[in-house]
Amino acid sequence: MTGEELNQIYGSMIMPNARVDVPEEWMPAVHEAMRSFVDLPSEVRMFVIVIGIVRDAEGDVTFEVASADGYLTEAGFRRIREITDRAHLAVSGIKGTVH
Repeated sequence: MTGEELNQIYGSMIMPNARVDVPEEWMPAVHEAMRSFVDLPSEVRMFVIVIGIVRDAEGDVTFEVASADGYLTEAGFRRIREITDRAHLAVSGIKGTVH
């Protein structure tokens, strides 16, 4: 899936030109994370946008997120981290089978 396709599904939570470079097997975890981003309270959601979803050097899923740091509270950052941590855990169970 591309950033544009994910943008059509999840709207302004992800940039249309976001780099999406993960195995297809990881997409259920990506979709779950994106739904969680969309479900964030507006005071968090309005200050963040996903700019990339990639496999990092260690082979883990990484969500690249841009935020307006001066406006996002510590609790907001914590909610974002919880979402990305859940995606990481979901992917960790299958990444050993993806080559």
